[in-house]
This record gives sequence, structure tokens and C-alpha cells, in this order.
Amino acid sequence: MSLRTRLTVGVAVLVSVVVILTGGFMFRTAKSELRGEVDSFLEQRAVAVNMALIDRKVDKNTLRAFWFDNYLSQPDAATQLLDGKGEIILSWPIEIPIDPIDLEIATRGGGKTQPRQRFTDRNINGTHYRVLSKEVRPGGLLLVGRNLSEVDAALGGIKNRILIFGGGGILLSSAVAWLFASRFTRPVVRLTKAAEKVAQTQDLVAFIDVGEGDSEINCLAESFNIMLEALATSKDQQRRLVEDASHELRTPLTSLRTNIEVLLRAPTMEPTQQAEILADAKSEIEELGFLVAELVELATATSRHEEPFSSSDLGDVAEKVVHRFRRRTDRDISIAIVGDNIREMRASGIDRAVGNLIENAIKFSPEGEGIEVRVEDGRVAIRDYGPGVSKDDKLRVFDRFFRAANTRSMSGSGLGLSIVAEIIRGHGGEVFVEDPPDGPGTVVGFRL
Repeated sequence: MSLRTRLTVGVAVLVSVVVILTGGFMFRTAKSELRGEVDSFLEQRAVAVNMALIDRKVDKNTLRAFWFDNYLSQPDAATQLLDGKGEIILSWPIEIPIDPIDLEIATRGGGKTQPRQRFTDRNINGTHYRVLSKEVRPGGLLLVGRNLSEVDAALGGIKNRILIFGGGGILLSSAVAWLFASRFTRPVVRLTKAAEKVAQTQDLVAFIDVGEGDSEINCLAESFNIMLEALATSKDQQRRLVEDASHELRTPLTSLRTNIEVLLRAPTMEPTQQAEILADAKSEIEELGFLVAELVELATATSRHEEPFSSSDLGDVAEKVVHRFRRRTDRDISIAIVGDNIREMRASGIDRAVGNLIENAIKFSPEGEGIEVRVEDGRVAIRDYGPGVSKDDKLRVFDRFFRAANTRSMSGSGLGLSIVAEIIRGHGGEVFVEDPPDGPGTVVGFRL
């Protein structure tokens, strides 16, 4: 059952329960009021008759004239009188059927075994009557009945109106609920179709028009669009990574295969030539090793995103990296830390980013030149004294496998700075490359 159908059925059931309860209460209230009026009328009539019978002998001869003059001439109720033996003295305009309880009240006076008066519904000649049976003094039973045809007709009309308006209300509310549910679930339907399309076609551009509003459904559809956009970006990055990796791997593999083929074709080659070819092959293998390691590092960069953020001092992280490179190299690496550098970060990722930047600066700085690291208010800038970066190349230095024309003869995979960019993007920061304010070289870094 669809969500739209469930919502409609739920509203219909709820409205039906409300209509049944409300209609039942209204009907019972109307019935109670109408019956109460009839019972009040019968009690008033019975009291009047009973008062008139006090101190009178209950027999046919003494009561007929009195009874006719005062009560039998009133056609608004059926009246019947029994004596103390249970025999009918008078009845007009119809005879009211007598049951055993009536006889017991008439002959024994009710008392503890039966009430001295009671109301009952009786069918008299096919007509519905309300009857009051009341003990009279000095003995006997008075039965006063009233035709309930008008009351039953009124109650029937009330019941019909309740059914008509209640049923109409249920149908109307169901229709409104169906329309509302259709509008409410429209984004869900589009979301379902988009998900099915993505699953069938692997097409990640099936965006949903969420429309206006800030309902939960619209937020869900918007989140789905954001997810699709992220997946499309990730898929495109993976595609470009594979293409770039294939291109970068092709050159060393081709060179390595060529060297091996030369060795196989010329087994009697001079030892010096063999040594040169083997050295070249070894260099290509090392280059392949570095490239594969960088590819693995880049491909698994998302694993760092699983590390929780924590409040750390960016200056402390950078200083530890500088000390590590000082021990590993003979370069003069200076560091200056200024301002507030406490940031929410993944410390291991930032450590890797700073390390890649310093390693890149060492690679492009001439021997004997120092490396300058400056950390200021969440900004890390690393300056080298190398050949610098052209204006056009600055736009691409953080791309995967990019290598400037004047550096292609140097070792490296071209992935170091792209890994830095990946890490910093995961922190919501930005990377930059600038010309130093004075002298040669390049300033590369990031901001958190």
C-alpha cells in the first residue's frame, strides 16, 4: 500500500470514528430529551389522575362519569385503570396490554418485590407506545400511554441527517486527504523514480525539482540532490584519477619494457651498457613505486575523513613536521608562529598536508637555500627559493599529476599538492599559491 493510500485511509478512519462518536452522542442526546419530555408528560398526567382518585372508591359505577368528564375526553394519551383485583375498569381510546408485573403492582401494591411505577415501551396494535404503569390509591393500577410515532419520526430524521452529513463529511475529508497526500508525497514519488533511474542507468544527474517550501519532504529531496551531486563529483574524480593514472603509468612502463626488450635482444651487450640499462630500469621501477604509493595515498584519502575533528594548535602540528624534516634532511627550515592558531582539525591529515608542502619546497629549492614556514591565524605558508611558478601554471598546480614544463625532468608523481588540496577541502579550507613579496621562489600553503 502506497504512502498516499495509507494517509488517505488513516484520515478516513479517523474522521469515521469522530463522526460515529459525535453522531452517536447527538442521537442519544436527542433521544433522551424527546423521551424525557414524553415521560414527564406521562408522569404529570398520572399524578393528576392519582390525586383525583384519592378518597374515591375504585369501581366502575362511581368512576365512569368522573373519568369521562376529566380525562377520557383528552385524546393526547391512552388511559387505562385496573382495580385491586387486576380487572380493567376503564380504557380509552385503546386497551393497553397488561403484563404480569402490571398485575402484581395492581393486586399487591408493588412494594419490595416490584416498583410502584415504571416506564415501558409497548407495541399496541402495531403502534409504538410509551407506557407509564403507576399504583393508585386506595387500590389498583393506572396505565397512561402515549403514541411515539412523532418521536420515532423525529429521531429517524435526526439519524438520517447524521448519516447523510456524516457520510458526506467522511467522503469530503477522504477526498481532501487524497489531494493533500498526493501533493505531500509528490516529491517522494519523484525521489523514488529518480532513485530507480540512478539504479538502472547509473546516471547521477537525475536531480529532483524540490520546489518551494521547507517541509521534511522538500528537505529530503534537497538532501538527495546534494547526495547525487556529491556522488557525481566523486565518480568524475575517480574517472579522472583512472585516466590520469593510466597516462602517468604508461610512460615508465613503456620505458621499462623497452629496456627489458633491449637486454633480451642483445645478451652479449657490453657490461657498461648493460649496467646503464639496468640502472635506468631500476630508476623507472623506483618511479613506479613512488607513483603507486602516491596513488594509494590519494585513493585512500577519504580514510582520514573518518578521524574525528578535535581542537588542536596548528602551530604545534606544523612545528612537529618541521622538526621531523630537519632530522631527515640537511636543509635549513625555519618556522614562525604568530597569532591564534587553535582550530578544529584532523591532526594527522594536517600533518600530512604540511609535510607534503615542505617536501615540495625542498624539491624545488636549490641546494643551500633555506625553507621558510610561517603559521599565522590559521594560515600556513611555505616559501621556497626555486624557479617559481608561471601565472598559467598557478591555476593547475593542485591538479592531479600536473607538472610544470620546467620541472618535468625532475623526479616525482605530481600528486603531492593534489593530496594537500584533498585534505584541506575535507577541512573546509582553501589552498593557495603566491609569489613572494621579495625575491625569487614560490609561497604555497592553505588556510583553515
